[in-house]
Amino acid sequence: MGNRIGVGNIVGPITAIIFGGPGAILWMWIFATLGGATSFVETIVGQIFKSKDDKDGYIGGPAYNVAKGMNSRKLGVIIAALMIAVYFGGYNLSAVTSISSSFKGAYDFEYNTLVIALVLAAIAVVVAIGGFKGVAKASVLIVPIMALGWVILSIAIIVMNIGGLPDAIASIFACAFNVPSAVGGGVGAMIIWALRRGVWSNEAGEGTITNISSSAAVSHPVKQGLSQSLGVFFDTIISTMTALVVLSFFSGDYEALIAAVASFGNGSMPLLQFVMSDTLGGIAPTLVFIFVFLFAITCVMSDYVIGMNNLSFITKDRKVRFALIIISVFIVFFSAYYGSEGLLAIMDVLLGVCGIVNCFVMFKLSKYAIEAFNDYRRQKAEGIDDPVFHKSALSDPSGVTEWDN
Repeated sequence: MGNRIGVGNIVGPITAIIFGGPGAILWMWIFATLGGATSFVETIVGQIFKSKDDKDGYIGGPAYNVAKGMNSRKLGVIIAALMIAVYFGGYNLSAVTSISSSFKGAYDFEYNTLVIALVLAAIAVVVAIGGFKGVAKASVLIVPIMALGWVILSIAIIVMNIGGLPDAIASIFACAFNVPSAVGGGVGAMIIWALRRGVWSNEAGEGTITNISSSAAVSHPVKQGLSQSLGVFFDTIISTMTALVVLSFFSGDYEALIAAVASFGNGSMPLLQFVMSDTLGGIAPTLVFIFVFLFAITCVMSDYVIGMNNLSFITKDRKVRFALIIISVFIVFFSAYYGSEGLLAIMDVLLGVCGIVNCFVMFKLSKYAIEAFNDYRRQKAEGIDDPVFHKSALSDPSGVTEWDN
């Protein structure tokens, strides 16, 4: 959840509304429903083909799935390189850009951009030193608190604008097919925006989340698959709360929302800070920054670990590792200092490539997930409360190394 719940839950739904209209939220729900299924399948496959790391833990992800499940290390290396690009050049960039934007909105002083850029670059260095265990411990402590805190804050804002809530909910359904004229491209554009921001938010179907979920120690792969499907559900609730914060303020009036955006320039973060400032007062920009910082920084920590895990699949050369650390710190600084939401187009392209590649891999390997699920259901039907997986349940266990017992 530390990797799945992040700044995409704040920026994602607001951006979808701005460019796709309120109806984009309904399509985000639809894609999340499909995403729960794809996340279930990809997680099980990742668990089946995970490997032991050099610290007696587990490591896995799309690269390992391809190398062990499809017996193609070359394709695995290509996918590992893609994962590195996605996390350091996509997710990392988007998280840091959002932190910087919220900071500049909350604290207007000379060199504020330089200050936040230097602070985030310093944090990136600390993360590089801390390693996986430090990231995991920090996420376990921060994520539940920040997610609950954001839900409570969102409910408070919605209650304060309760008169606009019925119209906000109605606009989601009314605009899902009757697209506002201000949305360029009609229904197609709305669906694309819902897909782009929904995938950023929940990471379902991209193959990316298996880099984390494959490290879990469970007695049966299906358990982690169910856990990750539930993760998509929680993620969607948080994104929906963010959407209702904005839509209830404008009572679902998309034209008024667009007029507000135009008054201070395009951007999801300025719009959110405007809504919360008008509702809560002067403390709102600081609150937004705190939440965006916490949501984003846990993602930055996880992104670093995942990038390095994929690098270790390609090579364990320390010089290459050091070079990647330098590049990642530079990306953090650049994103914070020069970043704008226009840079999110880089992430969209990378996620699109990931989705295409992962669809191909899952098409090839989905039979393993189906067989594991059948085994889990069989054991449950036999009255076994805690099913245990053995690779003999698979029709072709070659390439499976961690399920012998």
